[in-house]
Amino acid sequence: MKILFIHHYFPGQFTRIARDYVARGHDVIALHRGLKDGRSNPPVDGVRMIEYGQEVEVDRPESHSLYETEQYVRESASVVKLAVDLRSRGWVPDLVYGHTGWGTGAFVQDVFPDAKYVKYCEWFYNNSADSTEFLEGDRGFANRFFTSLLNMPILADLMRADLLMSPTEWQKSQFPPAIRSAIRVLPDGIDMDVMKPDPDAIYTTPGGRTFSFGDRVVTYVARGADPFRGFKPFIEALQTLQKQDAEVEAIIVGDRTVYYGSGHDTEDHYNQVMASADLDMSRTHFVGALPYESYRKVLQVSAAHIYLTVPFVLSWSSLEALATGCAVIGSDTAPVREFITHGENGLLADFFDPAAIAAAIAQVLNGGEEIARMRRNARDTILTRWEADHALRLHRTAVESLFSGDAAPR
Repeated sequence: MKILFIHHYFPGQFTRIARDYVARGHDVIALHRGLKDGRSNPPVDGVRMIEYGQEVEVDRPESHSLYETEQYVRESASVVKLAVDLRSRGWVPDLVYGHTGWGTGAFVQDVFPDAKYVKYCEWFYNNSADSTEFLEGDRGFANRFFTSLLNMPILADLMRADLLMSPTEWQKSQFPPAIRSAIRVLPDGIDMDVMKPDPDAIYTTPGGRTFSFGDRVVTYVARGADPFRGFKPFIEALQTLQKQDAEVEAIIVGDRTVYYGSGHDTEDHYNQVMASADLDMSRTHFVGALPYESYRKVLQVSAAHIYLTVPFVLSWSSLEALATGCAVIGSDTAPVREFITHGENGLLADFFDPAAIAAAIAQVLNGGEEIARMRRNARDTILTRWEADHALRLHRTAVESLFSGDAAPR
């Protein structure tokens, strides 16, 4: 078959699926957006990559209510232009994948009307206490209006699809009921042969400190110093813990930028939190963004791994930590509760309660058979529900049904 992927940051969630198609001899092309700062998307061997952009820049300020909408329309037009070019050269896909978050694949059906369409449903923006208003409460009509506008590209992309897929039940539950009922939960998958415990693991920080499994080391992983990922309550919990335990060390993976919500693309939140923090910096190791192998070593030497999130998209790092057999202390929020049961395969604490988070970390650091059992259960959770080959089999079955006539109509 000829298979087309459309994703801002391809391969993203499609890495494993794209590799599988190439391995099985299919002809695969990916349309992707160029990254900032001269960076490039990681290639997938055997996939032809074609970059799209905007022929005409958005002529509204970023603060304008229609900025995102106009950008989506312009980028969608760029994608269509590339699709028309492919068709003119005789390349017509049998199957098209799209990430609906930006809506850039919304009009490709007009170019390739006979293809089957698979849409990845990552997120839908809800103005509710357990979603976008979790941190700040009711943000007023203007902000609600801006948030709801973000759904326009998503809805346009969703309207014509043969298969809707979402990686977790929580993410599926954010979509309106009429759409939600058509979404199938298909996990992205984790390679359990890569993300696994290693009692001989050693991680050395850029500053030269070396840690081994068994050290009293607390780990925290996030893309940046983000309010959405609980950076502030984590730092406050860590300073409490350091005063109680003279041997505890912390490895913090990620940069200083805010990536979600207010203050995005700035380091303001990091600066505000650290200005009032009372940490022993000789025991606090900010290591920045890491290569994958170094990040894996961090998880393998972790004695207690902290994952905090508002009710939002669940980070791969949280599931990879479980797969690695980490003792995870997670926020007691819906996306985390989908995978962690308190006392069984991890511990849960109130997102807004640094003292409770610190107490949970101390409980894990004290170890014992209950914590060892919790670690084993953590890995078993991912082995049962998110293991890579299992995820791929589920996906293959869902897609094959599109061509066998067993799928629901569009």
